[in-house]
Amino acid sequence: NMFDSLCTAILTIIISTIFSFSFGPFVQRIGMKFNIIDIPNIRKIHTKPIVRIGGVCIFLTFILYFLSIRIFLDFALLNKDVLQGLNTIFIGAFLFFIIGIHDDIYKSSPLFRLGFQFAIAFFVSINGININSINFYFPYFGNINFELPLIIRYIISSFWIVGITNSINWLDGIDGLAAGYSSIISISLCSLMIFNGNIIGVLFFSILFGSTFGFLIRNIKPAFFIMGDCGSNFLGFSLATSSLLFLNYSGSFSNNNILYLMFIFSLPILDMTIVILNRLLSGKNIFLPDKSHIHHRLMQLNFGYKKIIFLLYFYSFFSALIGISLIQNA
Repeated sequence: NMFDSLCTAILTIIISTIFSFSFGPFVQRIGMKFNIIDIPNIRKIHTKPIVRIGGVCIFLTFILYFLSIRIFLDFALLNKDVLQGLNTIFIGAFLFFIIGIHDDIYKSSPLFRLGFQFAIAFFVSINGININSINFYFPYFGNINFELPLIIRYIISSFWIVGITNSINWLDGIDGLAAGYSSIISISLCSLMIFNGNIIGVLFFSILFGSTFGFLIRNIKPAFFIMGDCGSNFLGFSLATSSLLFLNYSGSFSNNNILYLMFIFSLPILDMTIVILNRLLSGKNIFLPDKSHIHHRLMQLNFGYKKIIFLLYFYSFFSALIGISLIQNA
């Protein structure tokens, strides 16, 4: 029932936050030892060299916590599709984390990363993490719903996964933004799972929230370390795929409505769309970083750090609230 789900969520959040926070100094030492450091440049907000694999705290906490739960809980009772979906997400999240950490250490080329991301996203999609249909309400016509052919499903779902992952990576431009955003989305989806009594969903999102929040405490300015691509890749992939999985199999959301999900993820989607359009119109390479992101634009308007964070957190919270109430009432 809802009370049990709520207690489970609170306990899980407290434990995973403590674990994630505690991993911080250990990850910091590894980053220093192997010189996995982000050096300030004209684009960077921070002024001192900083360890850039803080995302390892999020990844380690999430994986260890979830695996330990699997030992104690009887997952065999789960819907077969959900179990397969969870396994698929784990494999994909691990691979996306590896792509990210490779980039943090060796600075891989954008096309190389993108190619691998699409290959993994396609594999994940073929294994059931999908946007199956598109449905929306149109005045005078009522609800319009069309099932997507298989290959179109795989293509759209792959673009969704890779797009959301990279857009969350692009948000990671100032301290606490990507982690705070991911925390807001995780706790919002967790509350949706609590309302609908989906205990595996509650566990998944509360561990994701706690893992991210434990990191965020050390990532708010002045940051102890930054999450790096390993963290943003892992978080982006986990949120993009789990939102599809749990909305598909939560019973009450037989058709996950991609438009409602786009509401929830609107901050990174809008940021990415504006940045890509801006680069295309200025004849720049869309893969080369610049200062046209939303946080850069707010800084150019002389907004202080706290104001930028407040504004973007507030927007994220508000858009997640709208998206979730639309899903709940669909």
